[in-house]
Amino acid sequence: DLLGVEREYITMTLDEMIRQKDVIVEDEAIYLPPFFFSERGTALRLARLLCYAGSVRVKREGLGERISRETGMRYDDTQMRAIEEAVSGKVFILTGGPGTGKTTTTLGIITAFREAGAKVLLAAPTGRAAKRLSEATDMEAKTIHRLLEFKPPEGYQKNEEHPLEGDVLIVDECSMIDIMLMYNLLKAVPDAMTLILVGDVDQLPSVGAGNVLADLLDSGIVPSLRLNKIFRQAQGSRIILNAHRINRGEPIDLRGGKDADFFFAAKETPEEAADLVVRYFSENLPRYYHVSPLRDIQILTPMQRGVLGAVNLNQRLQAAMNPTRILLRRGGTEYRLHDKVMQIRNDYDKEVFNGDIGFICRVDTEERELTVDFEGREVVYDVSELDELSLAYATTIHKAQGSEYPIVILPFMMTHYVMLQRNLLYTGVTRAKKILVIVGEKRAVSYAIRNNRATERNTRLAQRLRDAVSLETGSGETGSGETGSLETDCGKTLPGEGAATGTGMVLQRGGPVRPAEKTGFGQGKGEEASETCV
Repeated sequence: DLLGVEREYITMTLDEMIRQKDVIVEDEAIYLPPFFFSERGTALRLARLLCYAGSVRVKREGLGERISRETGMRYDDTQMRAIEEAVSGKVFILTGGPGTGKTTTTLGIITAFREAGAKVLLAAPTGRAAKRLSEATDMEAKTIHRLLEFKPPEGYQKNEEHPLEGDVLIVDECSMIDIMLMYNLLKAVPDAMTLILVGDVDQLPSVGAGNVLADLLDSGIVPSLRLNKIFRQAQGSRIILNAHRINRGEPIDLRGGKDADFFFAAKETPEEAADLVVRYFSENLPRYYHVSPLRDIQILTPMQRGVLGAVNLNQRLQAAMNPTRILLRRGGTEYRLHDKVMQIRNDYDKEVFNGDIGFICRVDTEERELTVDFEGREVVYDVSELDELSLAYATTIHKAQGSEYPIVILPFMMTHYVMLQRNLLYTGVTRAKKILVIVGEKRAVSYAIRNNRATERNTRLAQRLRDAVSLETGSGETGSGETGSLETDCGKTLPGEGAATGTGMVLQRGGPVRPAEKTGFGQGKGEEASETCV
């Protein structure tokens, strides 16, 4: 009825797609083949990793004192529990909201492993997220694509035949990883490598297919811990306090004040709101906070289209901030010298990736090409390639995942009705490091906080992972066309859901026998920290 097409025609078309192997049917589920094999392969690879012993042993006695001395940081009981779980297990998930110490805890995990002589690799889904991770840890962090040495058209150079070299892999911003990228990552992780996944499960899910981080937590199979305590240095930030209130579905504090970091400006119409957004960006905020509008302020909006959409706001801000006539045109968009731009799709030849932000530093009108400076790295675009770039004075909240900005302006009105969900508002708010200004309607903010009905994603990853570690795991074809039995590969048996009794044993090839409770099999959706949320 929704499609306005007769059921018989749909059935006939689907039958033909099945016959041609354009789709795969499993019970009531219908998959495109790449997603089916990626989901199945992800479950099998994780199950295999969980049953192998790691290549590094960390001395637990006195661990807290040692890493505190090395990092100069103090860790509370919950953070220490996370560190101990991470260094004693094989796969571990660390999740939590802003201000709860994910980065500090991650640094403690890295320190513990490196003290034991481990080679630690760091990665994140986007260039900006990798840069943030590198700055926080003072170590090299790569995008996942770069880590896996993606080269078109051959694909990923790191895989089962040519795995990653190292003892520990820590991946940040894992809520952004879709099912196909996760599978390709896991294929390159050798059996003896420890895998640590870090991310905020309450943010928006990946742009691509799947809901990987949430599914892994829901499975009850992967050991995990959620950090809940907001630390003292974060308790003075209304951005962080309001983010946690949003996440709990509670009203937020919209009071301003001279020393506040969270502001709300009420406007009744999109036109009024757009005018104020432009004025705040170009005049008020740069003057008051003595910042560069282009480098320190980012407008994040729920949608591309409309008066308050990214397209319209970019046109207005370009006119206000950059009136130069040195430019190239493509598809109705003007690309001017000094414009702020964003790469909107991965370009592996140029080694620039979706979400990378730069500034146009040269325009050659005779050769019909321009050069973009991506934080010190210059990339040349022919006019025919300019559809890879969009203006970036304003961008969508989805595009901002994995990034942080000193100052964020967030237009939020009921005209964005179809997008107003709790995780969208939460993600937008948590992009601001120092100052957040929401412009719009209070009722839109309230509606989003109440609306926790995130768009459902139909996946079977959680159940597949439970099945993959059950007592009667069978053989099956993975996404690479391999067939293998986890029972044969991993040992005599694998414990299933509910096996974390402390009495089961996991037989591991390449390592000693370990009690099943140490693997975290059968846990619930992530162990809750004992502290109460502020």
